[in-house]
Amino acid sequence: MGMDALGDIDPWNTSKDEGLSSNEWTSEERAGSIGPLIEDSRPSLDASIRNISLIGSTEANDTLGRSAWEEPGLTRNIDILSETNLTGNGSSFLGPFGATAFPGTSGTSQEETHHGLDESLSDWLKKVRDTYKPLGPDIVVIEQLPDKEGLLFKHTNYLVRHLVALPHAESNNDRSVIRRYSDFVWLQEVLLKRYPFRLIPELPPKKIGTQNADAVFLERRRRGLTRFINLVVKHPILSKDDLLLTFLTVPTDLSSWRKQAIYDTTEEFSDKKITHSFVKMWQKEISEQWNESEATIEKSIELWVKITVSMERYERRVKFMAKERAALGSLIHEFSVSTPKLYPTEQSSTVLDINDHLSIIEKHLKDTTEISNERTTEYSTSLVPNFRVFIDILISLRDLFERYRIMAGNNIPLLQRRVELNNQKLESMKDKPDVSGVEYDRIKSTIQRDKRTIAEELNRAWLIRECILEEFTIFQETQFLITRAFQEWSKLNSNYAGRTVNAWEKLSENLMDMPTSQD
Repeated sequence: MGMDALGDIDPWNTSKDEGLSSNEWTSEERAGSIGPLIEDSRPSLDASIRNISLIGSTEANDTLGRSAWEEPGLTRNIDILSETNLTGNGSSFLGPFGATAFPGTSGTSQEETHHGLDESLSDWLKKVRDTYKPLGPDIVVIEQLPDKEGLLFKHTNYLVRHLVALPHAESNNDRSVIRRYSDFVWLQEVLLKRYPFRLIPELPPKKIGTQNADAVFLERRRRGLTRFINLVVKHPILSKDDLLLTFLTVPTDLSSWRKQAIYDTTEEFSDKKITHSFVKMWQKEISEQWNESEATIEKSIELWVKITVSMERYERRVKFMAKERAALGSLIHEFSVSTPKLYPTEQSSTVLDINDHLSIIEKHLKDTTEISNERTTEYSTSLVPNFRVFIDILISLRDLFERYRIMAGNNIPLLQRRVELNNQKLESMKDKPDVSGVEYDRIKSTIQRDKRTIAEELNRAWLIRECILEEFTIFQETQFLITRAFQEWSKLNSNYAGRTVNAWEKLSENLMDMPTSQD
């Protein structure tokens, strides 16, 4: 995006200005008396942001534009990622995000600037992607303990063990802690509070109907918890969280620790300021990619779930075939016991030779049953989890879209309009000697407070942009999970198909000399 385009940036306004007159909050009579929309409790920003000035006049859109994720009946929030909402009609609030040029760019052509921005963005994206390795091995294993605890309501305990040394953790031989399902819920909740715009995976359900005591359900839940904690540990930002470290290392009962400890769950943006370099390299194409991804996420989840279910069904079919083969082997054995009575050996001994070959068939069925059992075990413990973890990642992206739509909105257009109206009121008061000085100071104080709030909300809006782009960038690395899943699927089926074919070929050779006549 060329520098001329950056000069028009107005991060608070939408491109539509119709319907303003119906907004009771922007009427001139109300503008001077409206209290602060947001408490001025956040840390002050640097002077370049704080000294944002108002140039000219513009009308705010009371509808604030429709977000790409918005559904009818939901509160309308600004789509911060949309370039439409960073471009105003008329004037702009000028500051570090609306300057006509950035340091070091004067005298350069638009083509040179665009090329430089592309290189800067590419370097930034590569650096972020390099921090995430979703194909890396799992470093946390979870085992379900056999004994349940609790006097009235029994609960399942899990042994959570990390396989590598964790940063800032005491080095000891025991890397295991005991956790229950509610501890995982607590961890997810604090991560969502601290990092609402990060890819945070969902937890498996605590129970489905009355299945909370079912062995199959408990095993599925254990695997779901394993996927959850490893996705968190592999995340470049979440993995550094001190409460995650507490979850993995504190040997005491975590519920007791939570009651006694004082821990901070403040949103990660509370003490941060957006960097000038990020604003400089932002390009509107990023918003378009984000919106396209959001538009297809539900369909992608639906299709991948069906693919995974097909894999699980095939696993069950193979398991059923293994049982059928085992049953067939038993039937052949019982039948071979009765054949000498049907065909007395006194008349011909060929029946004994036939029985010997029936024993070979029985052994073949036993061998192929073992192959099938190994196949289903590997499907269940290795292959299917590779497909299921991708479901978890897609759902975490969908949830991020949803949280963004609900939580990323702001009052900047409303505050902008109020500042304009109050400035107009101050101008009209200058030539009126009977105007109260207290009223003049009150309106002036309101303007200053609103400008501070605008600066803070603008800073947060850009921090959300940066955070969203980081998450969407590391999400790009997860495409290789698709590759790994199908490579493992192909390798596994090729291996066991080859072993099965070899077993059948060996059986065919052994049955070549099975008696077909008395000669």
